[in-house]
Formats: sequence, C-alpha cells, structure tokens
Amino acid sequence: MLTPRQARYAFLPLMLVAMSALIGLAVLVVQQGLAAGPDEFWMLAWVLAFTLALPAAMLVLPIISSLLQRATRRETVPVTGEKIPHSGHWSRM
Repeated sequence: MLTPRQARYAFLPLMLVAMSALIGLAVLVVQQGLAAGPDEFWMLAWVLAFTLALPAAMLVLPIISSLLQRATRRETVPVTGEKIPHSGHWSRM
C-alpha cells in the first residue's frame, strides 16, 4: 500500500506513461496524414487534438486518480472536521 505522499509522487509518472501511449497512437495517424500531403496533415492534426487528446486526458486523469486512491492506505488520523469519539474534556466527566 502507498502512503498519500507516495501516491502523489506516483501520479505524474503514471500519467506520463498513459499519455505517451496515446501520443504514440497519434503519431501513427499523423504519419498517414503526412503521406497524404501538407494540407491534409494540418487538418488531421487539429482533428486529432480535439477528438483524441482532450477526451483521452479527461478519461485518463480520473482513472489514474482512482487507481492510486485504491492503492493508498488510509490515515489513522481523521481529516480536519471529523469528530473523534470520546475525545476532549467533556468525555472525562
């Protein structure tokens, strides 16, 4: 299990690997566009930017975040704002 700090450090490398795989796919498609000519290349590049990269980033970010959240162990100290049972001076009375 990862600590929250380790999970934060693991997020960037995992995101880089996922986006590199998508960029590799995009490069293959761009090569096809270059073979067709410069006009078709630029049109294909803009279409790829909006139809592949943006939705992929919107899907990959939450997936990686949830995977890291599952791999992160929970802290024993509650988050600020949560009540700790039987704590404080009133519980001693």
